Amino acid sequence: MTKTSFVPYNNRINKEVDVDQVPPAMDRLFVLEHSERNRMSFSSDSKEELCRVPCEKTCCRMAELAALYLCLGSLSLLGQGKLSVRFRVESPAIARRVYRFIQQETGIAAQLQYVTHARFGGTREYVLTIGPNDAPRLLRRFDMVTSDPNPTLLSTIPRFRLNRVCCRHAFLRGAILGCGTLVSPEHAYHLAFAVKEEKLRQSVVKCLLSLGIPVKQTKRRNTVSLYVKQSEHIITILTMAGAHQAVTTLESALVKRQVMGNVNRAMNCDYANLQKQMNAGTAQIRLIESLLHSDRFAGLPPGLQEIARVRLTAPDLSLTELGQRMDPPIGKSGVNNRMRRLLQIAQETTDGTP
Repeated sequence: MTKTSFVPYNNRINKEVDVDQVPPAMDRLFVLEHSERNRMSFSSDSKEELCRVPCEKTCCRMAELAALYLCLGSLSLLGQGKLSVRFRVESPAIARRVYRFIQQETGIAAQLQYVTHARFGGTREYVLTIGPNDAPRLLRRFDMVTSDPNPTLLSTIPRFRLNRVCCRHAFLRGAILGCGTLVSPEHAYHLAFAVKEEKLRQSVVKCLLSLGIPVKQTKRRNTVSLYVKQSEHIITILTMAGAHQAVTTLESALVKRQVMGNVNRAMNCDYANLQKQMNAGTAQIRLIESLLHSDRFAGLPPGLQEIARVRLTAPDLSLTELGQRMDPPIGKSGVNNRMRRLLQIAQETTDGTP
């Protein structure tokens, strides 16, 4: 969310590093170690991939930077008309992308500050600060201040247009990086944007609707959650943003889930058929045993007596398998006909019908 606060510029957070002068040994501030990558979630992996997507056009860089500002940026009023801008980021890859875009568009070398939150398991937050001498240059690109030597604040949020398709795609990419969350496709298909700025909400909805993607929203306290749950819609968004590896992972999980669903349905169907066959066999055995102990069994035709004895010796066999046990073997229809006549007689005997 874009915040406006009154914070003295002299305040510093922990440690400052000029990115242009970062020695090789400190490059770990921007690149996650291999052990850390192994612990990353699908959402983090996707954002890492999006941070590697090239952005050649100025309009696209500013659109993406505007989304990142609305999600992660804050504006500080320092007094005497001085302003500073800060981006608070948890991912070093996103911090590096924000730094690069600001430098490419304004020539500003932002200061890097970082702080470790001991209360949250040692989570490190990266803070990019643009001081009062350079902040007006960035704010002019966002049309937030006037262009005169003593700039006047016009707006606390960037003013931008998303008329071009490429700019809408870039803005969505910035929104995913800044406030997006992707659930692992192994569990569910869910892409959400945690939005606190109304301008950001309107812009994200506009970009999604331009892709033909319906978006749902819920509100919790001061945060609006925009979410998409259809797998094909999430694939469209990620493809548009440039996360092709994430799309491959999602599609693989989708195929796996479909295959497992088909296998489970086939197994459930087989189990239901087997259970039905066993229940029918149990009922037939009871009726045949009652008929076997009655006086009517001896007067039955030889074919019915034979099918009765075969069924008693093999209660779990199907009709086709029962037919193969007959002498001579008969087909499924013949077994079904004899069993129907036999069970009818057995039922009449059980009910006491002559």
